Amino acid sequence: MLLVVTYSRAARQALRNACRSHGDAVVQRFGRAALLEASEFGAFLALRLRAEHGPDVQVEHTGPLVAGR
Repeated sequence: MLLVVTYSRAARQALRNACRSHGDAVVQRFGRAALLEASEFGAFLALRLRAEHGPDVQVEHTGPLVAGR
């Protein structure tokens, strides 16, 4: 999964729009952040946000958290 965190109002709006338009690539949304599928399209959305808003968008590759380990 890809964790996308936004730090500016414009970046949050762009993330919100991307999540609404491309809900099939969104795993979960958390206001200022979203988990996107680790697919080519999810990566494209994350990198497009990063390219448009620069340091106001942080992208991290994450894995699922498994309880009990």
